[in-house]
Amino acid sequence: MLEIGTLTLFREKSIVHQFAELDDEEGARDVPVMTLRSNRITIPVKTKLSTIMVIVRGQNIPGTMRMAAVVVEEIRRDANILQDPGAFDWEAQWRRKVSKYEIDYNPENWASLHIGGEQVFTSREENDAIAQVEALAAGEDVTDSIVSEAAGNILGALEDLAVEHDSQTAFVFTPFPAYLRAAILERRDRKTGSYAVSAYHPSPQRPVRLSAFINFCADMAETLTHKSFLDRVQELIAANAIGNAGITPALVQATRHCRRE
Repeated sequence: MLEIGTLTLFREKSIVHQFAELDDEEGARDVPVMTLRSNRITIPVKTKLSTIMVIVRGQNIPGTMRMAAVVVEEIRRDANILQDPGAFDWEAQWRRKVSKYEIDYNPENWASLHIGGEQVFTSREENDAIAQVEALAAGEDVTDSIVSEAAGNILGALEDLAVEHDSQTAFVFTPFPAYLRAAILERRDRKTGSYAVSAYHPSPQRPVRLSAFINFCADMAETLTHKSFLDRVQELIAANAIGNAGITPALVQATRHCRRE
């Protein structure tokens, strides 16, 4: 019997600089040699013998959450997947989670899965930096020193490296005996707010599936993102500046349609 603990989604950004000496007139300048931006969900899976840390990374919050929902569902369905994750078709499941809207207007969307520090799936060809970071972190918090060591492994021994690593909690999913709860910290229109969502089990015999709850919250997060975008479109129209924004009527219509869905 296994137990899935509290899931936490972090917005993470890591920038690695190499300080290069220029001439006396210009002085010293720091040159970014690596930039990592992604969302990171930590999933502690408690078994009889130990706790296995499962990590899902992704380009945007809704996509990362939907991939995490796939992982949670498959682990609950068959715990052996933790020992042999390569036997499962993660690629097919990820593709099922990517909407036509994402394919058309966010082709850079991606996700990756790491179990016990090992990358077992990535939807993009180049994910070496993330894989290195997760191998060193092994499910624990990512730190400046981990990012610095990963950068050294990828780029070679570089002198004068400096790391800026920022991690902010965005979602926390907590299972309770009677209900599931998500606490959300939202950043929109340069403002920060928070809200919570709870789903109560109809009965102990008919619990709300954690994967379904995560998918619901992903849909809500995406809807709010679309609302923010459409509000911005209206502001640009009012200011007669929509023509310079590079926003096409097709994108606006597709966003409205996706929000309705």
